[in-house]
Amino acid sequence: MLLDSSMIKEIKYILLLLLIGNIGFSQNSISVTAQQDTILIGDHLIIDVVLRTDNVNDLVSIDFTGWRDLINLAYPEDTINLEKNTTAVIIGNNEWGISDQYFSTPVEVMEGWFKNGNTITKQIKISIYDYGIWVLPSPKITNKSGKRYPELEPARIWVLPANMGMAQDSIKLMPIKDIIAEGESWEDYKIWFYLLGFALLAPLLIKLFWKRKKDEEITVEKEIIIPAHKKALTALQSLKSEELWQSGNIKKYQSELTAIVRRYLGDRFDVNALEMTTDEISRALRNKDFDTKHSATLQRILTIADLVKFAKATPPLEINAEFMDEAVAFVESTKKEDVEDLKTDMN
Repeated sequence: MLLDSSMIKEIKYILLLLLIGNIGFSQNSISVTAQQDTILIGDHLIIDVVLRTDNVNDLVSIDFTGWRDLINLAYPEDTINLEKNTTAVIIGNNEWGISDQYFSTPVEVMEGWFKNGNTITKQIKISIYDYGIWVLPSPKITNKSGKRYPELEPARIWVLPANMGMAQDSIKLMPIKDIIAEGESWEDYKIWFYLLGFALLAPLLIKLFWKRKKDEEITVEKEIIIPAHKKALTALQSLKSEELWQSGNIKKYQSELTAIVRRYLGDRFDVNALEMTTDEISRALRNKDFDTKHSATLQRILTIADLVKFAKATPPLEINAEFMDEAVAFVESTKKEDVEDLKTDMN
């Protein structure tokens, strides 16, 4: 197919536009180049930063913020030992005026840089303290017109551990060395020291354990049981000292006296005398070791007390003293002899 003259002109025009656009595009760029592609961790590395622009007055600032968060290309291969990101540490002063605190170069810093053309090259010294393959991106250009600057290929920097050998601009795998036998130390025998110490301390620990256990045992105090007759005699003596009937409190006197006798019967003969009538008490005592020769005295004390309690009779005054004596005699006569009382009688 032959091309006519009009088609040839159109093709030339398109090619010319593409050429002009490419020239304009190439005149606005910023790139970074590392003077070494491989360093040891913590070593200093010089970075050449090349800026090309066709309009110096359009520039506002150069942003190096991307250097705060470098990407480790080796991280996916070892996510345990490698860091995913790191920061390029700025070493000393530099013409770009950036530091670990300020990662942006204002246009004022670049004043006078482009007197001899539209391309300048300035250096920055950095260091990286994490090993891996780090991507150092080109800075971002901020301008007034919003013109887009191309993103050129970033620099790739291999950072090796400090104990690895390294050839210039390349990685060299060192030969595998034989395992060096470690000399003996006290660490090899510490288990025996522990066992010896435990053997020496074991008797002491056992002794302390049993002593502490013995000290912590709760001592159960033997309950002191006061005999029924002693409680009753003490209560009768206390009632007598109150002199209730002498002061006219006959009903209270008789009520407390019979209550003492009833409690004594409950403790001594195991009957619920406080809740029983006089007749019920008499019947209950028939099944106990109660000597019937004391029945008349008990019946008299309880019956007179019942009459006084319910205001059916007012006994002579002298009978109050007699009842006290009869109650004491009744308790003494019916008490249960204990071992101490028997010893006392024998002496």
